[in-house]
Amino acid sequence: MHPGCDAGVFFYVYFCVLCGKINPNRFLCRNNIGEVVSLVRAIINADDFGISEDVNDAIRLSFEKGIITNTTLMVNMPYAADAAAMAEREGFLDKVGLHLNLTAGVPLTGTIKSMRTFCDGKGEFHAGFHRSTKSRLILSPAESKAVAEEIEAQIRRYLSFGLPEKHLDSHHHVHTDLSVWKAAEPIFKKYGFKSVRLGRNMFDVKPGAFNRLYKDYYNGRLKKLGVTTTEFFGSFQDFAGYYSQLPEGALAEIMVHPMFSEEGELMDTNLEMERVSEFIKTEKVYLQSY
Repeated sequence: MHPGCDAGVFFYVYFCVLCGKINPNRFLCRNNIGEVVSLVRAIINADDFGISEDVNDAIRLSFEKGIITNTTLMVNMPYAADAAAMAEREGFLDKVGLHLNLTAGVPLTGTIKSMRTFCDGKGEFHAGFHRSTKSRLILSPAESKAVAEEIEAQIRRYLSFGLPEKHLDSHHHVHTDLSVWKAAEPIFKKYGFKSVRLGRNMFDVKPGAFNRLYKDYYNGRLKKLGVTTTEFFGSFQDFAGYYSQLPEGALAEIMVHPMFSEEGELMDTNLEMERVSEFIKTEKVYLQSY
């Protein structure tokens, strides 16, 4: 049963579903304060907190408007400390996870800076390894060690800000790459992270067979480790397109990237953030945090 759903309403609706009177994927119930809500639940996470002043402010405004429930911080980026201070000041410190980053900005550790697999001549991440299938699957022992050192340094920086959530995802989804995950898994365990983002499993267009099999393997591994919170993950467009297929009681994570347009409008990259809010309100999706 949906948490907070009135039991009488739930069993009435369940009876209607059995009789074929209601679409089982879309029916509603009342929560414990009498509001009608969907039996589909969602966490809306804003990626890239700390990447710039504008993005920080867009994320703050998204919290203020009630559009997002959580955010994840890029601790190696220039505005990370400002972001953490903002979260404490604005009252969402406990809603901030770690946005692991191996593809942008300057690493926190020295060894990885000298490795051209990851960094350019200035010692900045260039994202090249993430565009190589081979590197996404296999790294040399020295590269794996450097990745592990950088991941641990980013986790330590995250904890130094006093952030309690211990949820992890990553820039460009690098934590789902097999080569990165093998280096990272022992470190997640060491620092007691409670949840890790799934590999994307809501799609308008289904991925190829290998991609699908790997995501099933990766997501299954997370479940065995007991660090999954949601059952589905994707962008807002993925969620909106997949919504009618989500089962009763499902919990999905929606990834958004708040920013401002040139006109000052709050956006999810190229989509007006107001459209995200309208869909959630229209479908009465039940929002919760990690």
